[in-house]
Order: sequence, then C-alpha cells, then structure tokens
Amino acid sequence: MPELLVCATSTALDARELLRALERAAPEGTRVRSAPGWLAEGEPGEGLVADGAQERGAHVVVLVPGGADLANHALLTEQAVLARGLPVAAIVVAGPGGAAQRETLRTWATAAVVELPDLQSPMGRVADWPLAEWLAAEAVVATSVGVALIPYGGWAPRPTPDPRTAGREPISEALLEIVRDEGPVLASRAYGLLNKAAGGKKLTSIVRAPISAAAYRLRQQGQLEITESHSGEEVLRVTGTTAVRVRALGPRTLDEVPLEEVAALMGRLREAGAGELKRTTLDAYGLRRMTSRAEELLGLAEELSAATR
Repeated sequence: MPELLVCATSTALDARELLRALERAAPEGTRVRSAPGWLAEGEPGEGLVADGAQERGAHVVVLVPGGADLANHALLTEQAVLARGLPVAAIVVAGPGGAAQRETLRTWATAAVVELPDLQSPMGRVADWPLAEWLAAEAVVATSVGVALIPYGGWAPRPTPDPRTAGREPISEALLEIVRDEGPVLASRAYGLLNKAAGGKKLTSIVRAPISAAAYRLRQQGQLEITESHSGEEVLRVTGTTAVRVRALGPRTLDEVPLEEVAALMGRLREAGAGELKRTTLDAYGLRRMTSRAEELLGLAEELSAATR
C-alpha cells in the first residue's frame, strides 16, 4: 500500500491537522503516517522511524518549521532519507520566518518545496498539492552500481480465503490488496501470493481461474489495469498508478520481476556508463549466479531496453 510518511524535524510541530488533510486528499488506498523525527524511535518492533520507513518503502514528506535553521534541518533530513534509498516526496515549510533560508532550501533540495502558512488550517493548501505525483516519486540516490532502486515494500501476508470455495468479493478484496502493495506485479506472482496465504501449495489451473476472474472483474470496475508484458505474462497494477517502477528485488525472484522493469533498470545503468549490462543488472539486484534462466531473461530485457532508447 502506498505510504506518505510526514517526518517532522522538530517535536514542537503539531501535524495532526496536516495528517487529516492529507488523508482526505490522498489517492484512495494511501496510508498516511507521521513521525517526530527520522532518527526517532519508531513503532513497536520496527526500530528507528528510518528502519520502518525503509521496510515499507515509504514516500517521505519532510515537515520543517520556518526559521533561521530551516534549510539546514530540512536538507539534513532529506539527505538522510535519500541515503536509505527512499524518495522524498516534498519538503513542507510550516509557518513564517526564515525568508532567506527558503531560497537556499529551494536551490539545494532535490524535492519540491511547498509552503504551509498555518499548520492548523492546511486543507486549502493541501488540496492543491500534486499528491499522486508525490506518490509516484522515485528515490534519487545512486547505489553501488550507480543507480537508485526503490525499496520493494511487498505485501504483508495475511490469511486469505480459499480461491476454490470463496465468493467473488473476498477474492477480489484480497487480490486488490496484494496489487496495491506489490504493483506493477506479474499476475502469476500476485495469484501465487494469494494462494499461498490461503494455505495452497501449487497454483493449479483450478486455483488460478477464480483469481483471474476476480482480476478481470476489478478491471471492469475500473480498479485494476491489466497489461501484457513483452515476456507474454500479464502485469497487474492499480488504476492510475505508474506502469513501471524500478525497484530493488526484495522478496521476488528474477523471474517475478516484470521484464519492462528490468529493461528500465538497464536503461539507467547504460546512462550511468555501465558496461556488461546483464552482469551489472544482476549485481544491482544483489544476485551473483548467472544461471541459464537469468541469462535468458536478462537478454530479453537488454533487447527491450535497446529498442526503447
């Protein structure tokens, strides 16, 4: 599920009204959270706020008060977020003060800088913010291979109904939840996650049929988009979300990464001056063995990447 994490640089900021405004204005299915600081203690069991945000693949909104030190505080927080490989959706400057610092912040920040004159009456401003674009923002920090990868948050498994016996609504609800957290995702992976959560072992045609039917019903209802990958497999994503996101491998196998995503990564590697694209791509995903299957998939991705230059 997409997440906007409002991370304040000062515990003196009361962000409750801003959170309510963001919840009302954000696209459906968006989780909105707040944190008293990037290196503050997070929720129980997650360590620091930074640890939990990285695990969930959050989009971070830095909230900073106006004043003489606003640029310093905002830029330090932005760099710390980017160092974790997460996107900074925007920097919100709350209240008056620090006029000269605001220009410094706009000059050096990589994220959009917006102003919120009154933190207790944010709705009028929030309504004009491009929240959908913020949620589509990608990390911009270079990794060891020279490109940025969005952390793969992934779906947190929960018990789901048996697709063979459950009705339409429970299957559709579970599938939409998976696609919100994993999309763009290969249909085979999404269906397999649902089946495994229901206690199934093998994704047989009998199991697959009702899940596939649910996917097409969701498409008819305007909630899902289904496209065909160049690999011939179907790719699922929530309607209105970006078609390709260049992400870390996460819990996926290389077979489970949409070919267009691999090709997009190769394009970035090429722009960064990388040679031996197949090997470099494998390194970017944290993989070592160039199996025959990996060689085949990466070859197809390299052809697609070259064709779309």
